[in-house]
Amino acid sequence: MSKFSIGMDVGGSHISAALTGINGHTVTRPVDSYADATTILSAMKSCIDDLIIPEYPVYGVGIAFPGPFNYKKGVSTISGVGNKFEKFFGLHLKAALQEAFNNRLSIDFANDAHCFAIGCHAAMALGNEHYIFLTLGTGFGSAFYSNGQLLHSHPDIPAQAAFYCETFKEGIADDYFSTRWFLQAFEGLTGEKVTSVKELVTAYPQEAAQLFDTFALNLCIFLQPWIQRFRCHALVIGGSIAKAQYLFASQLQQGLNTQIIFTHDTEQLIINGAGMIPTEQTTQQKDFRKSNQPLLPVYQPAVTGYNIFPSFHTHMTIYSGFDALAAQVAREKCLVIDGYGGVLWEQFRTQLGAAIKRLGLTAYWYDVSACLKPAASIEDMLQTTLNGNDPVFGKKFTGTLRDFFDTAKLEMLQPDKKADINIVYGTGAALSGWQGLLIYLDIPKNEIQYRMRAGSINNLGATDTLEPVQMYKRFYFADWPVLNTHKAYLLPRIAIIVDEQRVHDITWTTGTSFRESLDAMLHRPFRARPWFETGVWGGQWMKQHLAGLDPHSPNYAWSFELITPENGIVLEHNGLLMEASFDFLLYHDHKKILGKAAARFGQDFPIRFDFLDTFDGGNLSIQCHPRTAYIREHFGETFTQDETYYILDCEPGAEVYLGFQENIDPQQFKQALENAQEHNIPLPVAQYIQVHEAHKHDLFLIPNGTVHASGKNNLVLEISSTPYIFTFKMYDWLRPGLDGKPRPINIAHAFNNLYFDRRGEKVKQELISTPQIVTSWEHGRKVELPTHQVHFYTVDRYEFTGNVEISTNGHCHICMLVEGDEISVYTPTSNEIFHYAETFVVPASVPTYNVHYKGAGKAFLVVAYVKDECC
Repeated sequence: MSKFSIGMDVGGSHISAALTGINGHTVTRPVDSYADATTILSAMKSCIDDLIIPEYPVYGVGIAFPGPFNYKKGVSTISGVGNKFEKFFGLHLKAALQEAFNNRLSIDFANDAHCFAIGCHAAMALGNEHYIFLTLGTGFGSAFYSNGQLLHSHPDIPAQAAFYCETFKEGIADDYFSTRWFLQAFEGLTGEKVTSVKELVTAYPQEAAQLFDTFALNLCIFLQPWIQRFRCHALVIGGSIAKAQYLFASQLQQGLNTQIIFTHDTEQLIINGAGMIPTEQTTQQKDFRKSNQPLLPVYQPAVTGYNIFPSFHTHMTIYSGFDALAAQVAREKCLVIDGYGGVLWEQFRTQLGAAIKRLGLTAYWYDVSACLKPAASIEDMLQTTLNGNDPVFGKKFTGTLRDFFDTAKLEMLQPDKKADINIVYGTGAALSGWQGLLIYLDIPKNEIQYRMRAGSINNLGATDTLEPVQMYKRFYFADWPVLNTHKAYLLPRIAIIVDEQRVHDITWTTGTSFRESLDAMLHRPFRARPWFETGVWGGQWMKQHLAGLDPHSPNYAWSFELITPENGIVLEHNGLLMEASFDFLLYHDHKKILGKAAARFGQDFPIRFDFLDTFDGGNLSIQCHPRTAYIREHFGETFTQDETYYILDCEPGAEVYLGFQENIDPQQFKQALENAQEHNIPLPVAQYIQVHEAHKHDLFLIPNGTVHASGKNNLVLEISSTPYIFTFKMYDWLRPGLDGKPRPINIAHAFNNLYFDRRGEKVKQELISTPQIVTSWEHGRKVELPTHQVHFYTVDRYEFTGNVEISTNGHCHICMLVEGDEISVYTPTSNEIFHYAETFVVPASVPTYNVHYKGAGKAFLVVAYVKDECC
């Protein structure tokens, strides 16, 4: 059975629509382009209703709409055209119409000039040559065809694939080739006013002739270079101004010397073209994440041993599903749905919209991204931040989220009083100023990166999808700083928080319950959720020892055990799991978690734990990290990347590269590095850098500016200050990355930061920690593992059986069981079990905690915290 589509043309005074392929009547409805959204949508719906006839089953509607407009989404971005259609600025018209027809119809939008071109090309049976189509009327519409296809980009057409915004004389083309030019030019010529070109031509023929001469001359000057560049075969012109072709056609023909076709049935051609746009709906979905790592499950799995999905039990209720969320908000007139960058907003809107529809309610969705500044303006704003095409390093943006938005457009977002529910949604929605229930959608950083690699998300305000390495850089240095500040500001106001990572199975809780759960966490030991990454030097230890990891992954190089800018915390209630970013704890009450260190570090968590696995893998690159002044000046960080390597496990003969040989010659070393890089010559590493045998439970000290690398067959627990991407690689063993491309080498940065006095015997004396027994008792002892004077943190190790009581002394403790199978950790309000290799945090608000071990042998518990003198 044949299926049909509807073509619709939305103009400033009326809406017209018709069934494609049927020689029948055209349905027309008057429309007030200054009216509210409900009124205009009702007129559009009425046209469609009249054309849905049982004998002609309709699968979709194509709608020609004037710009500016987000045609892909179906969101109106019209502004600055005399207030026309501005009452539904930001409105998701596609969603509103689809819901009105219970999602039975495919709804697609296109520019009216594009629809004109599609309709003309079909009706006139034009060939495969190059054609330019113009609609001359309220605005200056244009479209381009080649090889029978509408062009959206081409080296020989404008960057926007449209003429209207191209520079011409003292303005843009739209200023000179639209109705408003005639009205303004006539007033300038005579001092009188007319309301339309038709009135001008009819009432003032002499003046009209004069103005059309000027109009034709300008149009020739503007079009001639584009016609030559595009090698235009014919120019097709329609629109209301084209009806006066007798006043300018001959001048245009002489000036352009190309074939010109005028058409006066513009509206019908637009309708026909619009009817050719719709595509039948499909259920096929693109993978939105690229990773072999599992999503956080909805329900807590049964686990023994190391848990890749650790959770914190809360007495507060966690809910699941869109229907439950819709029921929760059904009585609200206005919703503000804000969230982090990387949320799949359209999938969320579709599913919550369907749930609201099932309740018999009409929701209007307003997309706050319509208020973003143009992508080019945002790129200009971020030039210094992004440091050109550097693949790794930028400098933290110091502005705010509001800097990405057009304030005037934010003010244009206005709810429609006739809708049951008005919803403003998207990252930054709270900037709209709407008074409504605030819902916040959070997304873990690992899932952001998996979505980034799948190409399913973009940076804030970007229209082009960048390469993953450049996208991550922009996330780190621009998006995340402003989004974190925005999130911290919103936290006290959040009414509902949603874990959005499972796009079809959301979990959520109320803002009050969430904040009370954060309070509870700040008084008990807890784990962050770790996540895992492959790498060119990655090993097999984690795959063999940590249950739940994908065994098909080629290796695991890193475990983000506790790198708080990129970790989440998982709440559990009645088995349901909900993840939120770790930094919410700091925004809620950084003093309770950091204690004495809060004064120095504020809402930045100071210490990180992560694994580097080189078992049966490879050596890390020869590298160093920036000095404090350097990282502040060049990258905008407040403190630098001082590290240590704690050897959790290793094979016999495993090594660590650390410090220079006594006879190091910096210039000779630099020359050797450059030769390796430029000529693919292996570097005799041991000639320049000391090689130390590694043993279980050794601690190697790596203050900033120290040359270092882990060798293969180590499982390193990296205990470090939190910055984690500022690695200056000098030599990477001449190997490509996992993508087959060379990894970035930063010899110049490194030589601006290396300390060449860390060499010879000084390395063993200052950079390899010598354990010191602090206290002993019958069944154990406390051992201090002194760090370098540059390190602002220190490390203790408790070696014991039975019980040990540990005082935090007002510090946050970051802990890991590095020997033994499991421990029980008791506080006055909790009893938690932590397993071998699991990282856990004891907030500073916990004065003491008791650790009990009853397994075989002794337990070794590593504890790191900020030094008193560094607070």
